[in-house]
Amino acid sequence: MNIKGKVHLIKHDFSIPLGTEKKLLRFVNSIIIFGKEITLIDTGIKDSYQKIFSYIKEQGRSINEIKLLILSHSHPDHIGSANKIKSITDCKVIAHQAEKNWIEDLDTQYQSRMVPGFYQLVNEPVKVDTCLEHNQEIQLDKNLTIRVLHSPGHSKGSISIFFKEDKILFTADSIPIVNDIPNYDNYSELRTSLETIKHLQDYDILLSSWTEPINGFSKIQKLIMDGEQYLIKLDLGVKSFYTNKDETTLTNCKQLINSLGLPASYVNSIVHKAFQSHLK
Repeated sequence: MNIKGKVHLIKHDFSIPLGTEKKLLRFVNSIIIFGKEITLIDTGIKDSYQKIFSYIKEQGRSINEIKLLILSHSHPDHIGSANKIKSITDCKVIAHQAEKNWIEDLDTQYQSRMVPGFYQLVNEPVKVDTCLEHNQEIQLDKNLTIRVLHSPGHSKGSISIFFKEDKILFTADSIPIVNDIPNYDNYSELRTSLETIKHLQDYDILLSSWTEPINGFSKIQKLIMDGEQYLIKLDLGVKSFYTNKDETTLTNCKQLINSLGLPASYVNSIVHKAFQSHLK
């Protein structure tokens, strides 16, 4: 899907196994930038490279033109095809320093964050060639400049990317969606990042990893403020049901999820850790 100018969006459908029969249906977006060379932002899961390559060829371009891969963060649905794309194209891979270890060491990531079906989403790590810094600007082509914004909370090194000339903001997973699975590492940092994103004004198209493109500043602000209110609601719930930040069972998590009327599949270690981060 062409968003604007040289910026295109691809949607990758996938599922997370929740047992022998149940699956949680999800999707994630990645971005292709068709300058003189091709730049990718995120790669979907481990088989998503096939869809990315097909789309590039449909646009009359070659996959050998892929020279840069930017990873918004280290989670498996974003780095799943990174190794394959790098090995085929020899592109440069860049990400924030705080994500480097988890991108390069999948076992360490999984031990800290046991996502169901983790190794079905990503099965090979990838080397990060260069680390990104907050407010770093990269000129991808004539009249095509991006600025990197460190947006911690969803993960330590999550980044947003601002397209200066095209007035597009890509926020990856930094804006929570109302009633979606609570999925973040640090509640306080996520609130701060949301506040920063909310006050950015020089753009009129919002792209994220888990929404369709949103046009118009009022619609964008509503999405951000709805996400903010959802976090506040979760925070109030955590303070009602969690009395011990070191709680190791999922009992309190289950009680809170039930009280909010959210799906039972949200009762898992990832959500429990997100809730615990409210108490730090």
